[in-house]
Amino acid sequence: MRRAAIAALGLALIACGPKQPPGTGTGAGTGTGTGTGTGTGTGTGAGAAAVPWEAAGVDWSRPPAPTAEAPWAPPVPEVFTLASGARVMLVENHRLPLVSMRVILTRAGSREDGARAGLAQLTGAMLDEGAGARDALALAEELERLGATHDVAVGADATSIWLDTLATTFADSVAVVADMIVRPSFTKADFARVKDDQLAELTLRPQEARRVAALVFEELVFGDHPYGQPTAGFTATVEKLTLADVKAFWKSRYAPATATIVITGDITRADAERVLAERLGGWTRKAPAAATPVAAPAARAPTVWLVDRPRAPQSVVMIGRAGPAAGDPQQLTAEVVNTAIGGSFAARLNRRLREELGYTYGMYATFWRGRWGGTWAITSALKTAHTVDGVREALAIIDGARAEAMPAAELTKAQQLMVRQLPQDFETNAGIAAQLTGLVVQDLPADWHQGYVDGVRAVTADAARTLADAAWAELSIVVVGDAAAVGDELASLGLPIVRVDADARPVR
Repeated sequence: MRRAAIAALGLALIACGPKQPPGTGTGAGTGTGTGTGTGTGTGTGAGAAAVPWEAAGVDWSRPPAPTAEAPWAPPVPEVFTLASGARVMLVENHRLPLVSMRVILTRAGSREDGARAGLAQLTGAMLDEGAGARDALALAEELERLGATHDVAVGADATSIWLDTLATTFADSVAVVADMIVRPSFTKADFARVKDDQLAELTLRPQEARRVAALVFEELVFGDHPYGQPTAGFTATVEKLTLADVKAFWKSRYAPATATIVITGDITRADAERVLAERLGGWTRKAPAAATPVAAPAARAPTVWLVDRPRAPQSVVMIGRAGPAAGDPQQLTAEVVNTAIGGSFAARLNRRLREELGYTYGMYATFWRGRWGGTWAITSALKTAHTVDGVREALAIIDGARAEAMPAAELTKAQQLMVRQLPQDFETNAGIAAQLTGLVVQDLPADWHQGYVDGVRAVTADAARTLADAAWAELSIVVVGDAAAVGDELASLGLPIVRVDADARPVR
């Protein structure tokens, strides 16, 4: 979901470093092998120094030149509509006997919660707690017997039900998922347990600095806008939710007219239509009234919001502002400049703050685009002693990107990274389904990826600089760290400092 994705930003690539030839690393195994470096111990692999790497005739001091790009084009889904009104996007992929399906409900996201933050997530969590004739245990056992896995993901703009299964058991697996969507049990006992789980999870959130930073950042950017409240809600809002609330939300929001079913894998259109007609043919419900978009608030004046974590060894920092919504015509230009500055391991931010200064394990930047608004943010965990130094360095790098066009080599590298990694995103059925799900959630056309490569290559250094200058001005800062250790230095940034708690409420 959106908030988990923002909170996890900067975590994944912590341990990545330049690869070395086998047997040359200092963290190889403790055995007496030939220096292949496959062990997990802390010593130097025995025999590593004996390998005559120079005899290979390879210059190990420089990376190999990139190979020519292989011809490739992203698949275009076949789009059709079922009698129920649900839209289907199908990509046939017969390489393996596997099928992935995603049911995306674009009126069941957390922006629909209103004053009852956490309701969409609680409803989604109830779907697999028994459905049709099966209780929660029987449902899980049936999917396991079928060789299928499932999940429910709740985000700001949609709820998605995931299914990955075998081609031979696709029809029976869809029957189970159909029960979850159309015939959930919603028992009192299950509701009480799931609600208690959600409340327990909320009591842990203040202990997770990255989640706190994400919550505070979105409150800073969006305020009372629907995107300003956390998907999981707050303890005070979730405590008030009732089983009747869940049933009403499900009944009003889980409608086929607001659903898109993505199917990728070893199945034909004829078989897909037959299975969906058999298993979901009874899904009929009045469509909810059209959503009225809520305009994103104007960007705030630059501010520092500080959450105190006494004696914390590091500060989680987010630097950013409001960003463009989905459908932004300059999206590819934005992604190219972001890739170069903060969107990859070799980008300027990570290279400077991690590799050169050693202030952090990683610093990354990303755009998030919702249907009604978006954000751009840098995220990192900085050593407490270097928190403000790290913030200054990051701001200086952003100012540099705004002031000067990227060198040609850097621009080309960013474009090549984006173009060459695109096929990986479509490598599996689940990957293809994820890409199409993103299009549905952002209300983009089904053939959007067809213009991706040409659009990326068309970005110029001047266009990238112009965009950075406009999109990365007037930045606010969220710091979750030891206020006693970093507070005075933060004041030296010259921005107003607002003290808030882990739920973004002002602290006096």
